[in-house]
Amino acid sequence: MFGRNRDFKPDRPQSGTLSKLYITPLQRRSLLKWLLIAAALLIISLVQDVIMSRVRIFDTTTDLLACAILMVCIMKDPEISCVFALVSSSLYFCSGTAPGSYAIALLTGLGVVASIARQCYLRKGFGSTMLCTAGAIIAYELIIYLGGVFLGTVPAARFGAFFVRGLLSLAAMPIVYPIFLSIEKIGGEAWKE
Repeated sequence: MFGRNRDFKPDRPQSGTLSKLYITPLQRRSLLKWLLIAAALLIISLVQDVIMSRVRIFDTTTDLLACAILMVCIMKDPEISCVFALVSSSLYFCSGTAPGSYAIALLTGLGVVASIARQCYLRKGFGSTMLCTAGAIIAYELIIYLGGVFLGTVPAARFGAFFVRGLLSLAAMPIVYPIFLSIEKIGGEAWKE
């Protein structure tokens, strides 16, 4: 009877709850990628709000954050880009710099459609990413302009400003692309059958 009590050995006390959490190297790389993407979007938002808002060309400026959100959506698979676009466009609206609440649905829809189009018809690369992002940015600016005219918040004579804003955002795309490409290369390319 006394022998049985000596056979039982309790578990060693653990240092904390995080010591029980096991994260695989693939999960660590994925977490690092998402943290770096979030940090890059935060820095782009700060650059847009602090620096680019003071630089006016033809009474307009770039829309770097929308461009970056759409570019990341196009670089990811459609399943991932759907969730990313919804979360990031919601945070974009909550930051107060989005043109309206319709930007959430617009960025999510355009990001997913452009991601699907790139995956179905084009190979992953610089040209296809630039082409799909350019199409999505032009569609985004045009729909915002038409929505503003329809709601009466933007005069119809401001089409030139929206056109220049789209061109300025297109000019900023090659600057934003290497940032997200280097983040995307962390961990190497996943092989798929």
